Amino acid sequence: VHGALSSRRLRMGISRDNWHKRRKTGGKRKPYHKKRKYELGRPPANTKIGPRRIHTVRVRGGNKKYRALRLDNGNFSWGSECCT
Repeated sequence: VHGALSSRRLRMGISRDNWHKRRKTGGKRKPYHKKRKYELGRPPANTKIGPRRIHTVRVRGGNKKYRALRLDNGNFSWGSECCT
C-alpha cells in the first residue's frame, strides 16, 4: 500500500498552494491560474541510517540546499521500536 501511495504522489506533483482549499465562509475558491514554479513542493528526504549520502538541490535564487538521503549519525525517530 505504501508504494502505491508514494508513486501516486510523484505522478500528481506536490504543490504548496492554498487555492485548492475552501474559503473561510465555506465557499470554493476558483483556480485563476495553473500551478506556478514558486508553489513547488518537493518529496520528503526520508533519511536512512547508513554511510553518508547527501545530494545538493538547487533552490530559488540559485542557492543550494543539501538533502540528506543517508547519514551515519543524527537525531532519528524509530516509530515501530518506540525510540528516538
